[in-house]
Amino acid sequence: MKAIASIIIPVHNRQEELENLLLQLALQNDPAFEVVIVDDGSEPPVQTDTIKERLPFSVVIKRHARRGGVGKARNTGVNAANERLLIFVDSDGDIPDQDWFRKHIKLHGQAKELAAAKGGDLCVVHSEVQGIASTWWGKVDGYSNWYGSTGPKTIAVRDRHVPTHNTSVEKEVFQRVGFFDEELEVLEDVEWGHRCLKQGISVYYLPGAPVRHLDRSSFRAVWRHYERFGIFAPLVRKKLKQSVYSFLYPQGPFSAVLLFFPLTGMITLYILLRWIFHRPRVLFYLPGLYLANVAFYVGLCKGLRKL
Repeated sequence: MKAIASIIIPVHNRQEELENLLLQLALQNDPAFEVVIVDDGSEPPVQTDTIKERLPFSVVIKRHARRGGVGKARNTGVNAANERLLIFVDSDGDIPDQDWFRKHIKLHGQAKELAAAKGGDLCVVHSEVQGIASTWWGKVDGYSNWYGSTGPKTIAVRDRHVPTHNTSVEKEVFQRVGFFDEELEVLEDVEWGHRCLKQGISVYYLPGAPVRHLDRSSFRAVWRHYERFGIFAPLVRKKLKQSVYSFLYPQGPFSAVLLFFPLTGMITLYILLRWIFHRPRVLFYLPGLYLANVAFYVGLCKGLRKL
């Protein structure tokens, strides 16, 4: 079967999760794709030898000698991909729907029509991500992380990015706006997404091709995750001086103290409003959502000290 897309999977030390994902992709009713695995310095290196006979698609593996970060891994995947259309999936993704690929391709076509109606030729398309962690903190992480990856309606994204999990884009977009910024260990998709919007690339969320994700299941893991996001946030804002809402972010110690309660409260409220109308039970997790934003703000203040 001729491939029409390249699925790019960056991975670091997730052999079992990677095998599970590949075997799920092997069950797709329309496996018209190649898979590009970028091993970002795993120890031991990930491999597909034990399952390769069960995979009805070609697999390309690129390896980094040392861990370079997910942005660098995705860039390596883009360069190694043989197809024009790229779909990014995280190595710990879970795809039980055997029509997922077919559905995602259909959604990308719909988004191309929306972009063409606006006079554009390229777009970035993100579909649903469903958190599947069972613990209370796992639910908190799901609500905090995927608030832009849920909902029943198509949305043209104008004021934020879309995550690069369950996201498709044509290679030409990278030729126009550049690759992921390898200086950023996290939030590289935020910086890249804003560059897309600045260059007039249409960015859409379209429901209909969900992928699941096992979120962080403990307070410690959630705190460290959002604190790390915060640490890199000032660097992202420095690179995106004209980004939406940048005026809300602190520029130094005085404004950091002054904006603590307003900013953590506003972000929590924004996330709450993204969920409340179709997932009212998000209210049960409101304290955790606020603490995740406190962790982000703590990291943000640490990041300000490094600039």
